[in-house]
Amino acid sequence: MRHKLLSDQIKKHLNGLEDIHPQLEDFLSAVNSSYQQFDGDYFLLERTINVSSEKIHEKNSEIKWFRRLSDGNPHPVLRISRDGQLLYFNHASLPLLKLSNANPTQPLSPEWKKLARDGFDHHENRTLELEFSEHYYSITISPVVEQNYVNIYGFDITDRKLAENYLLDHNNILGNLVAGQPLQVILDGLTQKAEKHTPGMMSSILILDKSKKFLRYGSAPNLPKEYIKKTSKVFFGLKEGSCGNASFQKRMIISEDIALDPRWEKYKEIALSFGLRACWSTPIFDLDGEVLGTFASYYTRPRKPSLSEKQIIKASANFAALAIHNYNVQNDLKNYAAELERSNNDLKDFAHIASHDLQEPLRKISIFSDRLKNARSLLNEQQLNDLSRMGKAAQRMQALIEDLLQLSQITEKGKPFQKVNLKEIASEVIEDLEARINETQGIVKQGFLPIIDADPFQMRQLFQNLIGNALKYHKAGLPPAVYLSSQPNGKGDWEISVRDNGIGLDEKFSDRIFKPLERLHGRSSYEGTGIGLAICKKIVSRHSGIITVRSKLGEGSKFTITLPKRQSEVS
Repeated sequence: MRHKLLSDQIKKHLNGLEDIHPQLEDFLSAVNSSYQQFDGDYFLLERTINVSSEKIHEKNSEIKWFRRLSDGNPHPVLRISRDGQLLYFNHASLPLLKLSNANPTQPLSPEWKKLARDGFDHHENRTLELEFSEHYYSITISPVVEQNYVNIYGFDITDRKLAENYLLDHNNILGNLVAGQPLQVILDGLTQKAEKHTPGMMSSILILDKSKKFLRYGSAPNLPKEYIKKTSKVFFGLKEGSCGNASFQKRMIISEDIALDPRWEKYKEIALSFGLRACWSTPIFDLDGEVLGTFASYYTRPRKPSLSEKQIIKASANFAALAIHNYNVQNDLKNYAAELERSNNDLKDFAHIASHDLQEPLRKISIFSDRLKNARSLLNEQQLNDLSRMGKAAQRMQALIEDLLQLSQITEKGKPFQKVNLKEIASEVIEDLEARINETQGIVKQGFLPIIDADPFQMRQLFQNLIGNALKYHKAGLPPAVYLSSQPNGKGDWEISVRDNGIGLDEKFSDRIFKPLERLHGRSSYEGTGIGLAICKKIVSRHSGIITVRSKLGEGSKFTITLPKRQSEVS
């Protein structure tokens, strides 16, 4: 049979039978003859129908494949026509449609229609992030222009967006920490942020009391006020609820149902009376692993935490640890500053006493000592010796008081910084020490010394003490030689050196010699109060510098003073 179209139709209706019924023979012969007569026309019709049939089959297969693939997809898949008709949606799309107040049985909302139109206008795939009733979706719109519809593929990204928002909130909390916001503001922010990201949560932060015997409330913005009053002190222990237990065992405690949890024995009736049924608490630790407090989450129905909720609680506890630790450090600094101020006031009082009350009796001792010397003819040798020792002791005491007074007044009586030529200062000091230099037959040479920002009077004190010590601590039988020099250190500072050929010292004492009243030699060997180098160090510190010494016994010493070229405050 040549008529393929008719043959196909007959086989289709006769269930594909190969044998045709005899009654159809005449009919088929007539049709076949007609087909031969109009072969070209029928052939064109046959081909057109075949091509159309194939295309229809292809499209039907594509639709069936799309539906089969989309129906099993756990993520939303929709198809919307250009004029806004919902052509297809899978089961996973229902929550998305519900959240966006769309009903699949009714015309779509203007928002969905606009999304479809925009998809056609862009002529390419486009991805947007949309929020529907605090749920977030990533929506990819894929236009199929020739078919006049768009496919829409959605992914629920709520967890990711919540994590991003939570991280952003914590960054804001860190910003508050850096900005020095009050502890209460930071703790309230932490509890409120945690509650925002976990529906139904009422959170609290308990802080270890100063007595370190119990926990007290630091923040609990949404817990019932009466509940807070009745649980104002939470002690460490196994029967002290989730927080007392967490701080006692130093681990997270999850109470899924307070009514059935023996750890809530002490507070159970109180919690249940306010409708609190679940509580999870994690300890807040300091850097040494000691408990600073707890972060807790309360719920009005029995439940256990999800993994993300546990992470939120732990992260909040870590941020609370930073805030509490920072507060404690700031508090310690305030206390230290107050103590330092008291100490400075005591030092000022001492300076006043040293200036007047202590020096007056010494002056009288010296006066009466001088009077007794005038009557030496009436005194024997022993009495004269005692009188001499008394006078020297009074002089040493006078010198000690004057040096302590200088030490106490370096910061208090310091003058404003100004441009100071250190070469000129050193020359004046050398001139003042001329008698001692001649007495010891010593020499003092100076190389280049710079101009810096400094207190000129204190620079004079500095050189006088260092050069004076170099002349004092010289070797027996060897005239002292002192060399002054300087060089830049490449960091904006000058390194000024005072080098001598004296007795030197063991470098293990290099820190000790800068402390007040520290002496490495007895008074019988070398005079002095033991205050000079302490004065030097305090002067250098006031100028934001450092002073060090390199030395060996018997080989002399080299003192190096590092001072900035410029000071921030110059008159």
